[in-house]
Amino acid sequence: MIKINGKRAYITYTLIFINLMVFLLEMRSGGSTNLQTLYTLGALVAENVKQGEWWRLLSANFLHFGWLHLISNMLALLFIGSIVELSIGVERYLIIYFLSGAGSMLAFALLADYIGQVQVVLMGASAAIMGTIGTMLVTSWQAWLRHKTYLNAKRLRTVIFVIVLQFILDNIIPSVSFYSHLFGFTIGFMISLILLRWNFSFK
Repeated sequence: MIKINGKRAYITYTLIFINLMVFLLEMRSGGSTNLQTLYTLGALVAENVKQGEWWRLLSANFLHFGWLHLISNMLALLFIGSIVELSIGVERYLIIYFLSGAGSMLAFALLADYIGQVQVVLMGASAAIMGTIGTMLVTSWQAWLRHKTYLNAKRLRTVIFVIVLQFILDNIIPSVSFYSHLFGFTIGFMISLILLRWNFSFK
């Protein structure tokens, strides 16, 4: 388990646990690669959101298509989510995570409706995770602006490299949604700027 200053990222572990339980439900309900099963459990379909099934904006964030999709997202959530949770606090972390995930789903649904791809099925925690990467960019940028040390510069470059690499992979791998990742990252970045720039307190 990841620790920073003696603390553990319990909220991140809880999110991973929920994702695993939902995946188990997928397996018991017809299979994690069965589109009908995923649709029934709440995968995002723009046409259904347009018809008022807004709950899909949230439920789609906890569904995954197959083991590889689940494992890759959970590993990313474990490392990135833990760092962000322990860096900015539970309340800010949850706000960024859920608004990035649901906001990205909404933006994607609106885009799909605009371009006429209302039957596209979307799911996964990656948009919310991209939101936390947006947070990492903000925190590393702020650290570099405060103290322009070699270590802070290296950290900022590393985060930027990860972001660029992710978007390159998004355009190479056919099954990955570039737009949902872009929306999640942008929403997370903007919300992080607001929450961290003015240092909102939730105590």
